[in-house]
Amino acid sequence: MPSHKLNYFNLRGRGEIIRLIFAAAGAEFTDNRIEFDQWPALKADAPLGQLPYLTIDDSTHIPQSMAIARYVARETGLAGKNNLQQAQADAIVDTIMEPVNYYWSNIFKIQDANEKAEAFKAFLVDQGAKGAKNVEKLIGLYGSNGYSVGDSLTWADLAVYDVASALLSKHPEFSDKFPVLAAVYKNVLANEKLANYVKNRPETPF
Repeated sequence: MPSHKLNYFNLRGRGEIIRLIFAAAGAEFTDNRIEFDQWPALKADAPLGQLPYLTIDDSTHIPQSMAIARYVARETGLAGKNNLQQAQADAIVDTIMEPVNYYWSNIFKIQDANEKAEAFKAFLVDQGAKGAKNVEKLIGLYGSNGYSVGDSLTWADLAVYDVASALLSKHPEFSDKFPVLAAVYKNVLANEKLANYVKNRPETPF
């Protein structure tokens, strides 16, 4: 496998799904965490002037978080066992990203704390709940034994885990409302390599 360096802020955010794929696969990579005050001097190095981007063999740079995640999933064997499973995993991840992208575009940017809290509460009831139900529906069609696709770990499981872990920290009732997602979440945590990464990763606000 070629060498990989993930360039992203010292946050989970849009880079964490990529880190989770590397970790669950036990694949080596350089986790280049960039602080906000460092970014202006480094911005010109990024292909599109944004983070994350992946550096391959110190020469090729790939932007866009989901393109990177799909590439790493294929490289590490977590994309799905065949073309059909890969399409199913992609469908689940794309469905997850619909409410996630809405959150980053509309909720995250709100400055007033009270307004943001109210907007997030409405988001959970509307876009969040709808998205979770849609993902559970697809898992019911494609997965088994607590996995999103087939009967083994794919990056779709890690995408479920990434979002569910953020929600469960503040909304433990999530497990009762969406038991299929909760089962995937628990299954992912049973991956020893990933659990070790999560235990030791830097504490960040999001």
